[in-house]
Amino acid sequence: KLANHWAFEDGNVETHFIDNYKEDLFVDAKNSASAKEAYEAARRSASLVAACLVEKEHFVSARNPPGGSSLLPIWYASPPFRVHHQAKRTIELEWDNEYDSASSKVLKLIITYQPDGRYLIETEENGSPALEVKATYVKDLDFRVEADGVINDVNLAVYSKEQMRHIHIWQGSFHHYFREKLGLKLSDDEESQHKPKSESSSIPRGAIVAPMAGLVVKVLVKNETRVEAGQPVLVLEAMKMEHVVKAPSSGYVHGLQVTAGEQVSDGSVLFNVKCPHLLGHQ
Repeated sequence: KLANHWAFEDGNVETHFIDNYKEDLFVDAKNSASAKEAYEAARRSASLVAACLVEKEHFVSARNPPGGSSLLPIWYASPPFRVHHQAKRTIELEWDNEYDSASSKVLKLIITYQPDGRYLIETEENGSPALEVKATYVKDLDFRVEADGVINDVNLAVYSKEQMRHIHIWQGSFHHYFREKLGLKLSDDEESQHKPKSESSSIPRGAIVAPMAGLVVKVLVKNETRVEAGQPVLVLEAMKMEHVVKAPSSGYVHGLQVTAGEQVSDGSVLFNVKCPHLLGHQ
């Protein structure tokens, strides 16, 4: 707001600038009309974020389908195939409400995949109109979006820290910042309860699997190397974010076949860590 203020643009900047123009720079929490406009702008930006993230996921999976098959499964197509039903998913984004600094607003977005490749995005709140968005991936985290008949370029910045994904979106001079909680790592017992028996039994005990589809950018240890619990073994890159895969326990690395530059699928076995006292029984 300060940089866009007319006095700042004219160069009328001195030490009392903020005091002199505080009515223009600071939000009036009692102004309900402005609060509603800010919420609607944030909701629209959140809808564009959701459309762009989903579109990027489809772009990546179309070129590197899970399982490494050269044939793209129909459920990874765009839109995902469903029998007599349109595929849906939900994304929850936290937004810091500038009209209430003590709390953040959770925007729950329901995304419906349309047959023509567009996304119909709705929020849970009654009376909020749905927004139909067509997102086109350009490169990196740059997109071209069409919403309400208007086409604009959109830029994202995404990074993860402490089980939270931080997302910035720029559309022209407008900027919004959102947070998305990432899923917590389940224990072995909890994870096996949520997986089908065929899936949980197919992965050897002690195996470390890829947390998501991505590109191996670094391999930090060699096969048969002794590692300690929590020691980084390799680094994956997905959605322009780096994910460090660590040894879950102390032991020796076995079956490490991946190399830097190799694409891996979600859930594929990366390596095993075997305890020293078990090596003689293999």
